[in-house]
Amino acid sequence: MIEDGVIRSPRDRGAKPTKPAALPEEITARVEELGAAVADLAQKLDERDTAAKPAPATDGQKPLYDNAEDWVREYLLVNFSRPFGETGSQRWYWCEQWWRHNEAVTALTALWYAWEHARLETTGMLGWLRELHYHLGVICSTDGPFRECKQVDGDRPAGHTGDRFADVVPAPADWWNWWAEDQ
Repeated sequence: MIEDGVIRSPRDRGAKPTKPAALPEEITARVEELGAAVADLAQKLDERDTAAKPAPATDGQKPLYDNAEDWVREYLLVNFSRPFGETGSQRWYWCEQWWRHNEAVTALTALWYAWEHARLETTGMLGWLRELHYHLGVICSTDGPFRECKQVDGDRPAGHTGDRFADVVPAPADWWNWWAEDQ
């Protein structure tokens, strides 16, 4: 509270004021000074942190595999085998022509990129394994992109069934302009 140009706390009732209230211009100038000091300190702290951090492990490192196909064939399927086909009450689907399924290509390419990065980090594989198990569970599931493809079964060869796409009806002409003020 301000009384007679002096800032007082409710606890100061009856106490003698020791300092007159600052003028708005003085307060504004002081706030600007303090803001500049905070910005300067933040910049110095950021520079110090940047200088102290080691370069990311991927700097200058070439990928171990040339492309997602090499990684799937030489790493993923060798190290993370699944019982494709009927296994008890669970069914895992795979397609020998996995590269013809857009969803699988997207997920497996993302997993490959993430693996290339994670392999260089001390504990990077922990997070990557969670992603792998999730995405394998999706793309190899009964409603995943390989669900219509057939595995080799005795004399029956494997069979690829292409992706089926949902029908789409185009939106009305002005549908995406709902935010325009002049309509």
